[in-house]
Amino acid sequence: MDQAIAVVDIGKTRSKLSLWAADGTPLRQFDRVNAIGVQQPRQLDLEGIATWLKNALAEASQLAEITAIVPVGHGAAGVLMAGDTAICALDYEAGPPREIAKAYDRLRDPFEVTLSPRLDGGLNLGAQLYWLERLYPEAWPKSARFLLWPQYWAWWLSGEWASEVTSLGCHTDLWRPRASRFSDLAVSRGWAEQLAPLRGAGEVLGQVRPALAGELGLPRGCRVYCGLHDSNAALHAARGFDELADHPFAVVSTGTWFICFAAGGAGPLAYDPTKDMLANVDVAGRPTPTARFMGGRDFEAWMGGALGAASDPALLGEAAALTDWSRAPGALRATRAALELARRADRALRLVAAEGPILIEGRFAEDAAFAVALARLSPGQAVYRGASHDGVALGALRLAAPHLRPNSPLNSVGAAP
Repeated sequence: MDQAIAVVDIGKTRSKLSLWAADGTPLRQFDRVNAIGVQQPRQLDLEGIATWLKNALAEASQLAEITAIVPVGHGAAGVLMAGDTAICALDYEAGPPREIAKAYDRLRDPFEVTLSPRLDGGLNLGAQLYWLERLYPEAWPKSARFLLWPQYWAWWLSGEWASEVTSLGCHTDLWRPRASRFSDLAVSRGWAEQLAPLRGAGEVLGQVRPALAGELGLPRGCRVYCGLHDSNAALHAARGFDELADHPFAVVSTGTWFICFAAGGAGPLAYDPTKDMLANVDVAGRPTPTARFMGGRDFEAWMGGALGAASDPALLGEAAALTDWSRAPGALRATRAALELARRADRALRLVAAEGPILIEGRFAEDAAFAVALARLSPGQAVYRGASHDGVALGALRLAAPHLRPNSPLNSVGAAP
């Protein structure tokens, strides 16, 4: 049986397990639409994801000898743990009560040092941790511990505890990226002590738990990596392309969220928290200028019953002239929505002072009208589409195989027709 590496990507909307040959060839993918929690307050579906993941790993282990597993997870999430028992995993779309949010606002470090803007609901992980103090006062932070979302799944697989900077640096209020240390808030509340020890994204935490390996048919020596935040995985993948390596570039990572990174270059003169600007932290711990918007969610709302219609670059001129595009036929409506997403992405790239080539990766890398519209809006920069529609998995894969180069070249996008 051939050897393979598995990437476990627990996103906000979907969970995916992808199986990759040692040379980077994709072998198989399993996925699931995540359930929406019914608890109050709303929580992530730990049990449902775990059951699906067991089934997916068991099936994958019949296809190849899985020698390593790399977990990836969305930001602004984690799990409160009492020993080996998960107590609570808040959904970031569940916001704390107003009085708790107001009290939390008085405690945050200044934006200038965390580069974390104050966001809605629980999108600042620090707000979740403060709320957990009220929800579980006898446990947090007195005795309970907290695992960031990718590292929860690393623990689930291996039993080893870890924290990691790409998730800590994702608009959490918990990290000072320029100083590479915990925020004063995280230290003063005692949270920093209750988070697991910091480990590198590419570090091996241990092997799959023996009982789990036996149950799922995995090799006893299967390595479990620390893992990382999903959008930072896409950024890590981009650094493997010859067209982008060793000079400034930008990544537009697309999915439920559109995350626009400026990697290298001088960066913005200032960060504006009112425009959803922030600094993410890459796998090397470096602050990375970022601007974002919820493009995938908006796209689905705009499309309504026409969702699934393909855009057409040839319709961009007609789409730009539409005044009421909600009633447009499918292709024209999809093209108008793609144009709006490109305009938003262009604004975000300008906010972070992106330099050099632009890589579109993720779900909308396959949207031809979006790519062409963005190329027209960026006449001085080369625009590429990732040939792999899963740059997140490729970036995670490169943690286990650092010298792996992408099998497929980037697709250059022209501004024509």
